[in-house]
This record gives sequence, C-alpha cells and structure tokens, in this order.
Amino acid sequence: MRETDISKFTDHNIVLDSSKHPVKRVMKAIGRALFTALMVIISAGVIVGISLTVYIVSIANEPTGINLKAKSVNQTSFIYVKNSKGNFSKYQSLYDSENRVWVDFKKIPQHMKDAVIAIEDKRFPEHNGVDWTRTFGAVLNLASGKSSYGGSTLTQQLIKNISDDNEVSLNRKIREIVRALKLETEYTKDEILEAYLNVVNFGNNCQGVQSAANLYFGKNIDKCSLAQCAAIASITQNPSKYNPLTYPEENKTRRDVVLYEMLDQQKITDDEYREAIKESDKLKFVGFKKSNKTTTVNTKVQNWYMDELQNDLTKDLAVYYNISEKAASDKLFTEGLKIYSAMDKDMQNYLEDAAMNLNSDDGLQCAATLIDLNGAVIATTGSSREKTSNLLFDRATDSVLQPGSSIKPVVAYPYAIERRKICYSSLVKDEKLEKYKIGSDGNYIAGPNNWYGYENHNMLLPDAIEWSSNCTAAQMINMITPEAAYNQVVTLQGFEHLDESDRRNAGGLSIGGLTGGVTVREMAAAYTYLGNGGKYYKPYTYYYVTDSDDNIIIDNRDSVPKEAYSPETAYIMNRLLHYNMTYCAHTNAAYARVDGWDIVGKTGTTDEDKDSWYCGTSPYASLAVWTGFDTPKTISNTSTATILFSKVMGHYLEGKKQKAYTKPGSIIAANFNPSNGAVYNVGEGTEGQFLGYYTKDNMPEDTGEYVDNYNGYYDDDEEETKATEEDEKATEKRTRSEAAPKPDEETKPATENDGDEEEKTEAPQTQASEEEKPETDE
Repeated sequence: MRETDISKFTDHNIVLDSSKHPVKRVMKAIGRALFTALMVIISAGVIVGISLTVYIVSIANEPTGINLKAKSVNQTSFIYVKNSKGNFSKYQSLYDSENRVWVDFKKIPQHMKDAVIAIEDKRFPEHNGVDWTRTFGAVLNLASGKSSYGGSTLTQQLIKNISDDNEVSLNRKIREIVRALKLETEYTKDEILEAYLNVVNFGNNCQGVQSAANLYFGKNIDKCSLAQCAAIASITQNPSKYNPLTYPEENKTRRDVVLYEMLDQQKITDDEYREAIKESDKLKFVGFKKSNKTTTVNTKVQNWYMDELQNDLTKDLAVYYNISEKAASDKLFTEGLKIYSAMDKDMQNYLEDAAMNLNSDDGLQCAATLIDLNGAVIATTGSSREKTSNLLFDRATDSVLQPGSSIKPVVAYPYAIERRKICYSSLVKDEKLEKYKIGSDGNYIAGPNNWYGYENHNMLLPDAIEWSSNCTAAQMINMITPEAAYNQVVTLQGFEHLDESDRRNAGGLSIGGLTGGVTVREMAAAYTYLGNGGKYYKPYTYYYVTDSDDNIIIDNRDSVPKEAYSPETAYIMNRLLHYNMTYCAHTNAAYARVDGWDIVGKTGTTDEDKDSWYCGTSPYASLAVWTGFDTPKTISNTSTATILFSKVMGHYLEGKKQKAYTKPGSIIAANFNPSNGAVYNVGEGTEGQFLGYYTKDNMPEDTGEYVDNYNGYYDDDEEETKATEEDEKATEKRTRSEAAPKPDEETKPATENDGDEEEKTEAPQTQASEEEKPETDE
C-alpha cells in the first residue's frame, strides 16, 4: 500500500487553471462573440458605405437632363434626313402644340414668388438645393413605412416635375438630392424659381402660374393680387385636393395658411395680411369659359417611319436621362433637339405605296421593315391603309405575332450548326417527337405535323429546309433544348416579346407556335446575321441626336453588335437558304426572288393561313414582311408577302453595285452525296445543287468520290408510293418551277400548311394564353 507524505505538499505547488473556470469561460465566449459581431457590423458598414459612395458618384456623373434655358424659350426640335447627295437636310419639325406661355421672372409679382417660398420652402434662399433638416425627417418617414414623406425643396420639386419621376423609394430620393445639388451649381436661384413658377402643375392641366392666373382669375399673373397669388400657391402641395374650382373651401383654408406664413416670415405687413384675408373671404374664381368658336389644328400626318423614330427616341431619352417617357417626350418637343434620321425618303415612300397596293383580300393588313446590315432602319410601314393621324397602332412594332416557319433560320438550324450538332449536308430526322406536348388528358402527344401530311424519316438538311419540314425543326430544338434556344434569341438576337413558357416549348422556337410572339422589326433585325458575318445590331431609326447647343447626346453610329453566331455558321446558314431559294419547289419562296441578286430567306405561315411571312436578306439589307388580318382569318393568297418582298427589295437594290456575301477563309467547299451527305472533292467542290459548305471540325466523312445510290427519302416502296400520291395532290394546288415566277403572276402556289388538318388552332396577333397556344405548321 502506497503512503503519501503530506509534509511535502505545500501551497506554492498548486497551480490553478483559470481558463477552466465556468464564469470566465462564458465571459470570454461573450467577448469573442461581441468582437465578431462588431467586426461584422464594421465590415458591413464599410461595404455599404463604399457601395453607397459608388452609387452616389455614378448618379452625380449622370446628366441631369434639365436644360432650363431651352425650356424657357420652348424650342422646336428638328429631324434631318440624307438627301440624294448624301448630305443631311431638314425634313420635319417637332414642337409642342399645347398653349404654354413662359413668363419672364421680372413679370411675375413678388407676392407670387414670396407665397411659393413661404409655403413650400422657406429656406430656399439659403440652402444649396437640399434642406438637410427636412430631408432627415423625410428619411425617417420613409423608414417608418409612410408612402409620402415630403421634405423636398423647390429645387427638388422642379426636378421631380421635369423628370416626372414619381417613384416612392430611397433610390429616387438619393437621385433627386444629387440632381438638386448639381442643378444649383449650374443655375442661379432666380433661374430655378423662374422655372418652378413656369413648369409646376397648378391644377386643371395648368402648367405654370400664367396659365393658372388665366384660368382661375381671367387675367395675366402680373395683374394678380396678393390673395390671388396665395390661392395659386396653395394648389401645388395637392393639386386635386386644393383645386379651387372643385374644392373652393379647401383652397381657402390652405391659402389662409399661405398668407399667415408670409406674415410670419415677414414677407408682408400686418395691413397687407388683413386686406388679403378680407379679399380671401370673398374670392371668386372664373374657371373654364364656353366658346362658340371652333379651333382647327392642322397637324401634318407624318409617315410610319417618323412615328417609330419618335417612339424610339422618347424611350432612349428616358433611359439616358433616367426620366419618365412623358418627361422625355416633353424634352423632345420643347428643347430644340436635332435628330439625324436613318430614313431613306425614297424607300419610305415606295414601301408605303407598295403596302397600300397589295392587290389581295379586302381588309388584308401588312407590316414591313427594311433594315441595313448594321441595324439602321431604312424604311418601315405599319399598315396597308393610308395613314390618317400620328402615333397610330403600328403593326411592325406593336403587333406581337406568330412567325410560322420564318423562325426556323433564326435559331433551330444555326444554333445546331454552331454547336457542331449538324453540318451543311447532315441527314436529319423528319419524324415526330414522341413527347412533343401534353394533351388535355395529361398524356404526351406526338408532333408536330408536317404541312405535307407525312414524314420522310431521314432528309438532308438543305432539303429539310426547302421542304419546310416542321418535324426536322422540332428535332433540332429538342436536340439543342428549348431553354438554350430561348436564351439565344432573348440575349443575343433582340427578341423582347417572348413568354417565359416559351423556354420550355419545343414547338415555339422551332415552327413558331409561341405563347408570346415576335414583331416584324425583330424578325428583320434577326435575319441580318445572315449577311453581316453573324452579328446582331439593335435596330435604330436615327444615327445621332444633339441638344440645342449641338452637343451629341445619343450616338448610334458606333453601336457595338452582339455576336449571334460565328461568321462560319452565318455563312453556312446563308448558303442553306440560298439552296432554299434556288431549288424551291415546295413553298412560295420563289416569288421573293430578285433578278440578278442572291436573295436568301424563308417563308412562314400559321395554321389555316392566318398569317403569311417572308423574311430574307440581300448583300445590303434585310427585309421582313407580314400579311394578315387584324381579326385573324384565312388569307386567300399567301404569296402576297413574298411578292411584296420582291418588289420592295428589288427597288432598294436598283442601281447598287453587285457584291457577294463575305465568305470566311475557314469555310471549305465540297460536293456531297445526296444519299447520305458524305463529301467528296473537298476544297475543290464544283458548282451545282450538291455543293456544300463546311468547317474543318464540322464536316461529314470524305468518301473521295461520288456514289450514285440516291433512292429518295423513303424506307420502302409502300412509303414512297404513299408520299408520291400525297405529293401529286399537293402539286395540283401549287405552281412548281425551277425558274422564278414573275411577281404579277396570278397563279397561287399552295401554302406550306396545305394537307395538315390536325390540331389546328388560331394564331393570334397578340400574345396567346397557354391553352390557346397555336401550332404553326408551315
């Protein structure tokens, strides 16, 4: 048994581990947690501070969009177009038709100036555009959830009125503050107050004190008394509530407050105050006067192009200045802008005239947009009827349409080529997708149907395009996925009217059965990649715009394109559509030919021939043409769109120097076997129907020689006989010729959806619901 000698156990041998004391451990943990929290708060504060600083600096660097001097003289803006010599000449003026009268600061009574300052911003003479005391209170109101938090100085109110920025948010308040500080460095207090008194809304559509004095008292502002000035000043806080014509008692209560504030701030004497109150008690308002005179305003009817330019520029100015479109429109008509338009006067006149002479069904409408390969809109029309007023509904930009098979060259085929899924002479499936869509019973339905009523099983890609096979296009979208196709056209090709469900719809971007839709201008722009090496330029109707001092505001001349497809893919797709135009026997494409020119393009129709398209490209420009009815019904002659294309494009190309599409150096020409697409004569292909175009990494097997084992597209004699019978039936309805038909021929070829009688649904002119989504079948 071990014994312990306790005499050797002394106090100084004891070592206490304080770290194991429970209270101290807790305190240390709390300390570490507080330190961590403090560091997180400091880090977050630094990040927020930096972000806020960057945001404020970015706003400070933005143009205010406010030109008080230009607004004070209500300057007319001018549109310029190029003449026959290529020089810009004045074409049209834009001016404000409203009866606005800007009153010089010296002609505005001092009582009117003092009344507004007293009730709206008593520290106006001292602050630098922002009253920080009131602003802090406004921020607290916003933080507490109040929708209206006030705090704006006269300078800020002026900015809000000019920019028409009514957003209730902290971002708007910051933007307003920065602009106010900037504005006060650019203009004097008198200039700002003068603009305020001439711009702000004083109820009943009275912009400025002069129109308010005219309406409420039947006199000019310089003749108004103190009480009358107070009545006008009282309106601005709430033009509806303090409207003296509808709520005179509310106005009286408010104007008496205005008079008291003027007295309290020593802007008027006691005697002036008492006299004004007496007058206020008996104040009468004139209001609107009836007149037997008829005022006739002779407004010039502008063409469709000018409508589109005005709409485009209004939107662009709103974005550039971060203001509302209403404010941007006001700027366009009052600030002396100079707009240098891309319109071709001759082509615009020709296109509108051609559209009004379709020689087709009564009531048939059309829309067309001609656009050069760098995105400049050359000419456009929104109707087949004579234009009777301005800013009408424009079928080229406002109608959201179903494109039919004209969508196929936009994404289904070029995207698959770009991703090396197929090449020029690939054998592609002309077969229905088993899981094409879900039927009303919840089960999958096979589809789509081909317009010719059967499937060829395997086809060479050039023939699938020429036949306008729906099944093949759907197979391509299924291969590349609808999601990828959707992202392609939305992010790289300017489609802005698709529905979110279209990213899951195999039929949408393959044969044009979209839930959303496309516009004619979008289609014209989407086709430009075929002639410019794969690029997409956002369409524009003006080259550049300057302010009244000739400073360039917006410039489209050096716009940077997006690469929709590689130059190689664009050229291969171009040649595939050249094949479609050269050897067309199954569609109306032949009508779109232009003698002596290499036109590439594609037709499109929707179910029951309710829409008819032709979209195509020349070495100089692209043109999209749509025909249909505002209330959808069958078109009797679906060749109208192709004939109009030929006329318009033919006129545009008259006198232009012949040129070929640019062929990338990496493109390899080779002949291909029509039986299996295999190539021979690689690099030395001879001209003819079976000449294809490839890249080194996307080319089929090189057989070294031509093998004549072409037996058509059918698996057996029975299928071939069936197809032949169907083809013969279709032949009775169409004119099939290797030569281009003359545009004035009256023989109507059958449309691409003849023969498909299954699952017909109406193709609407505007966005369809999910249940009504059309299946196009051209």
